[in-house]
Amino acid sequence: MRIRRLFSILLAIVVVVLAIFAARSIMRPEKFKTVYQIRKEANVQNLLAIRSAQAVYKSVHKVYADDIDKLVDFVNNGTVQIEKNVGDFPDTMSEAQAFKLGLIHKEIVSVPAMEKILDIDHKIPKESFKNFQYIPFSNKEKKYEIQVDSLSSKTYTIPVYRIDVPLDDILINMEKSITPDNAGPLSKLWNKIFYNNLAEETQYRSQYEPLYMGSLTEASTTGSWE
Repeated sequence: MRIRRLFSILLAIVVVVLAIFAARSIMRPEKFKTVYQIRKEANVQNLLAIRSAQAVYKSVHKVYADDIDKLVDFVNNGTVQIEKNVGDFPDTMSEAQAFKLGLIHKEIVSVPAMEKILDIDHKIPKESFKNFQYIPFSNKEKKYEIQVDSLSSKTYTIPVYRIDVPLDDILINMEKSITPDNAGPLSKLWNKIFYNNLAEETQYRSQYEPLYMGSLTEASTTGSWE
């Protein structure tokens, strides 16, 4: 009787262990995919902000910023000169008539770089530029690196740039993201059982690509996600 009870206990333990392994095999790749997609989207939003800022930076300086801090300073403190209509005229009058009568005229005025950036790309909210220089989830410890170059011929020179985001940077601090320091003991135990060392799983990593934006060999600012 005692042997049968012991056997039942051992059998129950084996069933639980097998169930855990079965659940791990299903949950781990799905968790990896979820984390990667969240990280990818966060990086894409930053890269889109960088692309808009670079376009305006180039309109002023004729080259792209070669350092992310230089671009941040331009966004926060730079100015852009634009041509603006100054004056007022009644709604019953066309703009051309107002110019002819001298009610309005064109002036070159300076506006904040941020204002110009937001004006040319309404899809990007101002909040996107708050910490756009940092790799998401890196705790503001790792910044994007910008490579610049130029394409030349006998008749033109075109500035180009490229930003690469390796997979290691996309997945940076993945374990802390899954199990933050303030997680409860049960949550920590659960994540340790099912997701321990998830970022190191080569069979999952091989299914996902790093990100990049721009090119040093052609005049393109397209991102790898597009």
